[in-house]
Amino acid sequence: MIELQGIHQSYPGPGGPVEALRGIDLKIKPGEIFGVIGKSGAGKSSLVRTINLLNRPSAGKVIVGGQELSALPERELRAARRQIGLVFQHFNLLSSRTVYGNVALPLELAGTRPDDIKKRVDDLLDLVGLSALADRYPAQISGGQKQRVGIARALASQPKVLLSDEATSALDPETTRSILALLRQINKDFGLTVVLITHQMQVIKQIADRVAVLDAGRVVEQGAVIDVFTHPREAITRSLIDDLMPQELPESVIARIRYLMAVDPAPGRLLRLAFSGDESEGPLLSDVIRRFGLDLNILHGQVDEIQGRPFGSLAVFVRGARDALQAAVDHLRLAGVRVQEVNHVR
Repeated sequence: MIELQGIHQSYPGPGGPVEALRGIDLKIKPGEIFGVIGKSGAGKSSLVRTINLLNRPSAGKVIVGGQELSALPERELRAARRQIGLVFQHFNLLSSRTVYGNVALPLELAGTRPDDIKKRVDDLLDLVGLSALADRYPAQISGGQKQRVGIARALASQPKVLLSDEATSALDPETTRSILALLRQINKDFGLTVVLITHQMQVIKQIADRVAVLDAGRVVEQGAVIDVFTHPREAITRSLIDDLMPQELPESVIARIRYLMAVDPAPGRLLRLAFSGDESEGPLLSDVIRRFGLDLNILHGQVDEIQGRPFGSLAVFVRGARDALQAAVDHLRLAGVRVQEVNHVR
């Protein structure tokens, strides 16, 4: 559905050109919710604006729906952009227009008949739950309601792609959840491809199917969300996940481990176990204890879900014969659990 090939984006700066994007290659499938995450300055907004060529890349190809947008003349590009809706971080509503008028604007600009505009706008306001607020002005509604207006406006021209540029970053957590649920509903009901730009892993976790991690203008990691959460390869990815599932053990846990090691010098290993999906269903830990004759203390951990699939991380301190310890680690890995030994607490 969307393919970016070798995308570079440079801006003039006081000391010379500043590279915002450095060779981005991405393929986004039809009908999926694809998240792009990174910290401030990673190039997220530059990336999303190349998809509809609001920012024309310095080099590379932008292909949407089999059409190379970066090769289109301006008139054809304007027509192609109607298939790509954009939801902004700060709503970008016209204060002089009502809720109804803001949603109707793209249709008016496209020369749609008044009767058709009314039907389309009425349907969209019903979809986003704002029919009762059609005559209000942006100053008279909440931030979450403004974003719902923005979503309705983005859907007015019946696009095949919806771009969301930090659409929830200005909203409180409860409103964020409701907006993300609305985007998921739209994706499911209309088969829209949604590209979600954010700096919040919580947003990615809630609705994205796949995710790309952006750092300094490059894609450093990408894959299914649950795989990236449970097997992060890059330091930047681990730092982004840290707010939801801390990658480092708390000092209190480290102190407890050192105490255990001090009072009992028997061989022991501190392990971090990461698991998802099927690995979390069976009694793996109790099986390991029985099978290999080990003592096992669970010291720290979290379990959560991504779209109904469980995932989690546990820190466990295991004692037993050295051969039995290694056999237990091998058994866990064979079962699909990611096992990492933690040595820095010794």
